[in-house]
Amino acid sequence: MNRMRCLQKRQRRSPAVQLSLTSLMDIFTILLLFLLMQMGDEGMALPTSEQMNLPASTSRENPAPTVIIMVTEKEILLEGKPIMSIKEAINMEGSILHPVKEALTRLAEQTKYLASQNASVKFTGKITVMGDRKIPFRLLKKVMNTCAQAEFPNIALAVTKKEEMG
Repeated sequence: MNRMRCLQKRQRRSPAVQLSLTSLMDIFTILLLFLLMQMGDEGMALPTSEQMNLPASTSRENPAPTVIIMVTEKEILLEGKPIMSIKEAINMEGSILHPVKEALTRLAEQTKYLASQNASVKFTGKITVMGDRKIPFRLLKKVMNTCAQAEFPNIALAVTKKEEMG
């Protein structure tokens, strides 16, 4: 009995210290929201490549997230994966690049299937063409025709932002 009284006295003397996490949670929530807002203002960053020099423009609009097809001096890439070489594309007869069309059609079908399963995914038919400034226009025209034939009629051309003078 004596021992129980001693334990009770010790517990009364040393108050229990409790840490309030509410204020810390508020601080972390505010920091997280601030960082998310800062990231959202920048727009979409297009992938870069040392092999690619985009034409310059004074456009003020930021790019929207879309499917990206890159046309470098050596090859055509869809979402970073090589599809065909530039030599093959230039020498191909007609205005449609069949390997590119097949890859784009597969991608469109996959996106449509995901959209049917998930309401937050939508197929918009938007695509961004990143073409090196040295590629011939006839090749760019073939790529754009192929995109339109493969259910991607909303085509945007990627450019680098030119600094305005004055």
